[in-house]
Formats: sequence, C-alpha cells, structure tokens
Amino acid sequence: MIFFKYLKVLNKLLTICRNIIYGFAFKTKFKHFGHHVNLEISGQVNIGKHVYIGNNVTLIVEKGASLSIGDHSFIGESCYIKCFGGKIEIGHDVSINSKSFLNGCGNLKIGNNTRMGTQTIMIASNHKFDDPEILIKDAITKKGIVVGQNVWFGARVTILDGVNICDDTVVGASSLVTKSIDHQGIYVGIPAKKI
Repeated sequence: MIFFKYLKVLNKLLTICRNIIYGFAFKTKFKHFGHHVNLEISGQVNIGKHVYIGNNVTLIVEKGASLSIGDHSFIGESCYIKCFGGKIEIGHDVSINSKSFLNGCGNLKIGNNTRMGTQTIMIASNHKFDDPEILIKDAITKKGIVVGQNVWFGARVTILDGVNICDDTVVGASSLVTKSIDHQGIYVGIPAKKI
C-alpha cells in the first residue's frame, strides 16, 4: 500500500516536471502535458495558455506547416494531429476527445467552444478518381475544412475535404459530413442530413 502511495507522488512530480519543461519549450503554461507524447515538429507551433495535452498524443508539424491551439483547449489521449504541410487552427476552449484524427493538408480551422466526441475524424484533403489517365494517388484535392463556433460532434463523426460547418450546429454520432452545413441545426446520418 505504501509503495502505491509513493508511486502516486512520483507520478505527480513527473507530471509537474513535464508541464514545466514543455511549457518552457513552447513558451506557455500547460494545464497538463501527458506522458508518451510524440512530437515531430519542423514547422511553426503556437499553443495558448492552460491547454491540456493527454497521454500518447501525436503532434506532427512538417516544415512549412503550422499548428495553433487556443487557450483552455483540450486534446484527449491518443489523438493524432498532423498538418501534412498545411495549417491547423484550433480555437479557444475547444475539446477534442480521445483517439480523434485531424489531417490539415488543405488547412483546417476549428472555431471556439467546439466539442468533438471520441474518434472524430477530419481529413482536409481527398483523392479524385474521375480521370482514368491520372493515378488516384496523384489526384488530390486540398479544399480544406472550416468548423464554426459552438459546434458539437458526437462520437465517430467524419468530416471530409471541402466542408464548412456553420456556428451552433450539432452533428450526431457516427455521421459522415460530405457537404457544407450552412444552416444551424441537428444533422445525422450517412451522409449527414438535417432533422
């Protein structure tokens, strides 16, 4: 019993040390910086104050790419955020829950106070297959994704390239958003439709 008590204290001390070290590296003050975070950063990164980065998060920002995360935002455990040469902008007070995947190849912007359920997928690029003369791997669109403010995605929502979602919108769990949502409301299904 005493061993587990000391282990708990040690873990708390290590968390404080990680917060200080990574806070210094990113010139900010973290609410929490988890263990086993994978950082591959060659581009620009700007992280606001009191951001929570969960355990086993991967942040990849290539040369020429950029990532910004606003104050008081939450990145849950095992999230994977890769800029793929583009720009990812995450607003203030945004919550991205565990195991979500963000691809910012064609640029991705998420407005303030947005909530994403676990395993949300946003892919800001796509492959075209309408021209048999061009290999699918070489035919790529990069239209980007823009998500407004105060949007809520249920668990396992997928957002595809070229989609804009207006403020004050709810997208139900396991929905697939293939087209822009211009009017606030509740959207569900594959593809997502207003109900």
